[in-house]
This record gives sequence, structure tokens and C-alpha cells, in this order.
Amino acid sequence: MANHPRLRLLLFTTLFIFAIVGANPTAAQTASTATLTPPDISAFPHLTAFLDVHDPTGAFVHNLTPQDVNLQENGVQVPDSELQEQKPGVQFVIAITPGAPFAIRDALGVSRYEYLLQGILAGTWDDQPSGVDDLSLLTLGGPQLIHTADTAELRSALEDYQPNDPNAIPSLEVLASALDVAADPTPRPGMERAVLFITPPQLTDVSVGLQSIAASATQQNIRIYVWLVSPQEYFDLPEAGQLRTLAEQTRATFFAFSHDEPVPDLETLLEPLRYVYRLAYDSHIATAGPQQVAAQVTIGTEQVITPVQTFELNLKPPAPSLIDPPAQITRTFPAQPTPAASGNEAELTPTEQLLQVQVIFPDGYDRPLARTTLFVDGAFAAENTSQPFDQFAWDLRPYTQDGVHTLRVEVADSLGLTGESTEVSVQISVPRPTQGVIVAFSRQRLLVAGLIVLLSASVLALVLILGGRIRPKLAPGQVRPLAGSSEKTRPVGYRERMRQRSDPVTQPVKIAVEPPTKAKPRPVAWKDRLPWLQRKEMPPTAIAFLAPLMGSDGATLPTPLLVTAEDVTLGRDPLQSSLVISDPSVEAVHARLHHEGETFLITDAGSVAGTWVNYVLVPPQGMRLEHADIVHIGRVGFRFKLPEPGPLRKVVITPLEPKQ
Repeated sequence: MANHPRLRLLLFTTLFIFAIVGANPTAAQTASTATLTPPDISAFPHLTAFLDVHDPTGAFVHNLTPQDVNLQENGVQVPDSELQEQKPGVQFVIAITPGAPFAIRDALGVSRYEYLLQGILAGTWDDQPSGVDDLSLLTLGGPQLIHTADTAELRSALEDYQPNDPNAIPSLEVLASALDVAADPTPRPGMERAVLFITPPQLTDVSVGLQSIAASATQQNIRIYVWLVSPQEYFDLPEAGQLRTLAEQTRATFFAFSHDEPVPDLETLLEPLRYVYRLAYDSHIATAGPQQVAAQVTIGTEQVITPVQTFELNLKPPAPSLIDPPAQITRTFPAQPTPAASGNEAELTPTEQLLQVQVIFPDGYDRPLARTTLFVDGAFAAENTSQPFDQFAWDLRPYTQDGVHTLRVEVADSLGLTGESTEVSVQISVPRPTQGVIVAFSRQRLLVAGLIVLLSASVLALVLILGGRIRPKLAPGQVRPLAGSSEKTRPVGYRERMRQRSDPVTQPVKIAVEPPTKAKPRPVAWKDRLPWLQRKEMPPTAIAFLAPLMGSDGATLPTPLLVTAEDVTLGRDPLQSSLVISDPSVEAVHARLHHEGETFLITDAGSVAGTWVNYVLVPPQGMRLEHADIVHIGRVGFRFKLPEPGPLRKVVITPLEPKQ
């Protein structure tokens, strides 16, 4: 090297430049920087994040507007966003690891660390009012102060701490602990995190540990400021270069102190970190999985793009359910007519059923609803496209017969995700048609009474006419014909009638007539005079039979029950049941039989003894009947028969044990 003066000059120049940069407390930057925190998704779809923007000198960039920030979510620009500048403060941790360079004293007996402490305490950082920042102090001996908002407490803790062990071996243990304290939840959202690491030169190779700490700090957005306390000849060693790289990787600064260098005021570190922008927007994410967000910030003529933040969003469709749906609805005829009903109508009530819907979000992110739809028996019944979304008025007027119906609710949220509830069965009971006629008659008593009187008078007149008790009056000019005469009555003029009255020859003479000796004929009954009343009505055609099972003591075959309607009610009460079964084990309304096409479905009406088919209890949704099935209504057994039976049900035998 002695033979290469140019090489020595180049080496000296390089070392001088490094010394200048190392002595400068603020690292040189060439461009502005911007970082965006991962968004807070607790109030999804309304998300919030914090934007930190600094100019090339490290100062915070104030007075940005929403037009200066272009937010992109999964590569798509968010149309509207809110931007608000805030001053939440900084969560700041001082980490001190002692070593031999701390204890070196000058001619006045003052150690290097004491000079550094005097410079720190001479700053203006403690002029800030309490409550602005969150402050902590960690040393090799353990935490001296944890999460205080009082700058006076930090000053007192720094004054009390004395690194008296000159033989202490510096390490990264205190820095790792300080990183954990800085990562604690902040007192206020949006607070930045920073660590001041005061250390002598590391005596061992700590490059791997520094890389791990730098990666962890970058991931948690924690700045690590490094103050190296050592003689000047250590400033340019590779160990010092590793510490300088740590500060640069975490967007912080590096400062080397030997004795005479001016100590930076902590306020110059804290002030740019106290400010942040709160960014809020409505997310348009509609799929679960990893998501990305980034921001492009315009600072004058400069465009700065933040690193992409990735976050996980576990979205699930909304889950609706019906709250306490009725298991059974009984429609009846009201005793008094309603004002809206017409005079001849006997309308069944109730006409509608109010259904309450509950919607929960399994992913925990409550969001507005766009639509709720009600389906009855798989068909559209009602829909809500505005508030209230949690109520339906189910129209019951189309249901005029007994039947079981299924209800299902479908919900769509503001993101387009749809979910549906499980099906719920509801039994609707409707009285027989004869009861409706009776109610209609009872409403119009006067009209019905008048019709009955008129009908009775008409029938009486017809009977008297047919019985010969009443003869129609002759018209003027007509003569009643003799019995057996087939001649038609000829009209007689006025002059002829007057002549006949004055002619004594033509005057009638009373002749005594002997009573006939002929036997009096038997009078004809009025029923015989009305032959159409003698027509016999044909019995209704049966679509199925319920043949009672005859016991061992039965002398004759019992009469089967005829199923003649599409919906039949079986029970003990003759007023409520179509087919009456007189047995103590049978309820007033025990079961219902529904026929549709070629299918017969039997359902239980909530009886105690239950309804059984082939010795199997009928489930709530009912069971299909086939020819020759054995049906038990309570303790009464029947065999179900069809007029035109098809193939019999296949018998399945299940052994009691697997080896049988």
C-alpha cells in the first residue's frame, strides 16, 4: 500500500465520507416516504388505516387533502375516502445496553456516558405536556420505566440509572425486549412506534440477530434509532456499519458519539412521529381470502407509493332464521262480521301471519341488508327491499284447506352475498265448508228468515195445487169444461150471456143426486205427485279406504271408513273431524290425510298417542301411504286400501344381530 499513494488517498476519502455521515444525526434521504398501516377491519365494510408521510429531510408532510391520496384496494381505485390529520403522539422506548466504552473518563473525571446523558437531559423533549407520548426505559438490569405519559418520570429514570459495570458485555437482548414493549397496544390508535438503541460496539458478530430484528421492526412499522457510544476509531468498523444499516432499514437515523459530538435533542426524533393521517373508506370486497391495499400520495410534483399492505378477510354470507315461527295456524270463521267483509261473505281469520326474521353475520362483520325474500313451499311469497327487513306479513287467504307448508327466508347483503335459512314446517287447519255456510246464514238472519218464509209458501202452494185443493180462477169469458171432455173452452159473448140469464128454459135446475156407491179412491201422496223428489242420490266415490283391523273377538267384519276428499281429518270430535273414531286413545283432531295426484300423505296433529304406519311413528313432516299399509290412530288400527292397488311395499327385514 506504501507504493500506491492514490489508493491511500481514495481510502482516506471514503473513510472521511463515512465519518461525516456517521456523525450526522439525520441520514441523507433523496425522496419522500409514505407508509400505510394494515386497515382495521373490525367495522367492515367501513375500514380505517393510518398514513404516515415524510419529506426527504424526515419531517412530517402536513396539510394533505383527499385529492392528494389515491387509494387502491386489490388493484381497484376506491372512489371515495376520508383523510384527516391527527396528532396521537408516539410510543417511544429507550433501550440502553452498557459496556466498557461507557466508563471511559476524561481528565475531569467525567465518563463518556455522563456526557451523553447531559446532552439528552439538555434537550427540549421534556417540555411537552404530559399525555402526548407513551414513554419507556429499558436497561440490561431490566425495565426502569414502562408506558408512562409523564416526561418528568422519564427524566428522573434517566438520572437515576448508572451503568456501573464496566465489564458488562453488550448484546442485543435489551434491543429485543424494547422491540416487544414498542409493539404493545398503543393508548391511542394511529400512534407511531420508535426505539432509541444506545449501545457500545458489539464485541461479537450480531449480523444474524440484527437482520431478524430489522425484519420484525419493519413488519410492525417500528423505527429503530441507533446511537453508538465508542471512540471515533470504531465509527467505521463493520460492526458500526451493521448498526447503521439497521437504522436505515427501519426508516430511522444513526448517530455516533465519542465525547465532543453534539447530542441530538430527542424532540427532533419525536416531533415528526407525533403526526399521522387517518384514512377511512367503504370497502368493496365481496370475497373471502387475502386482500391488498396501497396508497399513492402526491406531494407537490412527486408521486410516492406506499408498500402494499396485505390483510386477511374471512367473509361469510349472512345467516337468516325465523324467530319462533308458529307450528300450527288454525283459521276460523269469526262470530261477528268485520266491517270490510261483504254481506254474503264468511271470511276465514286470520288473514295474515306476522313472521319475524333474525339475521346474523357468522364472520362478525355486521353490514347493511339489500333484500329479504320469503318462500312458501319453494315459491316466492313476499320480499322486502327496504326497511324493515326483519318482518313479513304472510298472506293466509289462499289457504282454504288443511295442509302442511314449508317456510324459507333468503337474505342478500350490501356486498351481494346471499344466505338462506333452513325450512320450517307450519300446519294450517281450516274448518269444513258447512261451518262457513252456517256462519254466513247467521250473519244474515233477517234475509234468511224471509227466504225461508217465501220458500215455505211456495212449497205449500205447490202441494195444494198438486193435491187439487186449489184451482186456478177462470178468465172472463171462459167455461170450465166437463170432466173427461176434450173440447176446448169457447168464449161466450155478452149478449148471449144476458139472453141465457133471461130464458127460463136455460136456467139451471137443482137435481138431487144420490151419493155414489163407488168406493172412494186412495188419495195420492204429495211425494208421488213430485217424482223428482223420489230420485236417490248416488253415494260419493271413495278414493281410498281405511278398513278397521278386526280383533279375535270380532263376530263380523267392521265397516271400512271411506276417504272421499283430498284432505281428510281423523279424530274423536265429530265437529272437527271428517272421519270420526270413537276411542279414548284418539284426540279430538288426531291426524290428517292429504291426497295429491297418486300420493297419500298422513301427518300427525300433535297427538299424545301418536300416529303409526307399519308400526313406525309418523315424523312431523308426515309419511307416505301405500296400499295394504297398517295405520294406527292411537290404539285403533286400520289397513289402508286403494280401489286400484299398485305394487305392494317391499318388506325389509332387519336382523337383530349382525350375524343373524
